[in-house]
Amino acid sequence: MKKRFIKQTAVLALFTATILSTTTVAFGASSSVDQSVNKLKTELSKATTHYVYPALDGDLASSNELYSALNSAKKNYQLTRKAVVSSSKSAASKKVTLAEIDALYNEKVSGGLVPYIDAYNYAIKYLEPIMNDIQVAKANNDFATVEKKYHELSYQLKGRTTILYRFSGKAARDLLLKEYKEPANEIRDELMVPVTIHMKNVEITDLLTNDKKEQAKLVLAEVEALLPRLPDASKNSFVAALLEEVTSMKEQVTDTTLSPQHVLDSKVKSLVAILNTTQSDKATAMMTASNSITVTINKDVDPLDYTSYLGKGFYSSFINILGVTAIDGNHPLSTQGVNTLLASVPAGSQTLADLKGHTLSLPITVNNGTALTVEFKIIFK
Repeated sequence: MKKRFIKQTAVLALFTATILSTTTVAFGASSSVDQSVNKLKTELSKATTHYVYPALDGDLASSNELYSALNSAKKNYQLTRKAVVSSSKSAASKKVTLAEIDALYNEKVSGGLVPYIDAYNYAIKYLEPIMNDIQVAKANNDFATVEKKYHELSYQLKGRTTILYRFSGKAARDLLLKEYKEPANEIRDELMVPVTIHMKNVEITDLLTNDKKEQAKLVLAEVEALLPRLPDASKNSFVAALLEEVTSMKEQVTDTTLSPQHVLDSKVKSLVAILNTTQSDKATAMMTASNSITVTINKDVDPLDYTSYLGKGFYSSFINILGVTAIDGNHPLSTQGVNTLLASVPAGSQTLADLKGHTLSLPITVNNGTALTVEFKIIFK
């Protein structure tokens, strides 16, 4: 009887130890999951501070500075979520825990860190380059480029800048708007009237080229009505240059007979506008003086563009728009005429880049009512 009691006691002790051991393991696993959840909550709660705290000090956190925090939050969120799902917690407990970390992730990462990075990247990829291009074009009195970039900026401001408002964190949002959206708005507003005037000047040139002087006078009247709205020319060299263009338009419209040189100048402006519209991916043209244009070749121009730019793209527009009837006394499309063009190209030139720093001088005759022979220069930069 005593031996039987001892055996029962031993079995009971072993059974109890097994239960306790299993319970301890389960408790330990559950505790580990809880620790992971708490650690994740702490990390997610700090997600927005990576860009909000710098903003409070007047600095914008760059996207490159935030990717490590974003990648860590994403990784730990997925790992912790899997740990909760596979844990021994009850279904109800899992549901509550998952809802908590999902809500925190959506608030701090999906609604904070991610859209902030998107907004910052948008600002430096789109707004900043356009504004920089406008400043360079203004400094060079490059009206065509200013007009083009003005329209690009207006397009961005019209709808795409809503991305700058989509993240949480007022301090960072206000600072991002202050450094990018507000300056962009100011540039657009400042250029609205000058660009409108330039566009009307181009319209006047086209009308005069097509012998529509009366219509040109009407457009000139619209230009004159806009002049009081221009900024002070004494403090703005771009506006001063624009006023010179307006003066030229007035002279052409009021002259009963335009000189052949005036007509040629207006046609050169039209040529520049066409080239910049059709081939701005290869180079940018600009009229710098009578009987000359300056062609600035893009840095990443394709070597194959040498033929397309100087061939059909440039040469055909050159002879048709300017009204070229002869090159060095020969028909522009004759073998001799084409050879004159080719002879002016530096030997060994195979790409547009090879033309940088060179000037092509072409003795041309144009006839837009009256024959005019000039030495026309094409300056490559």
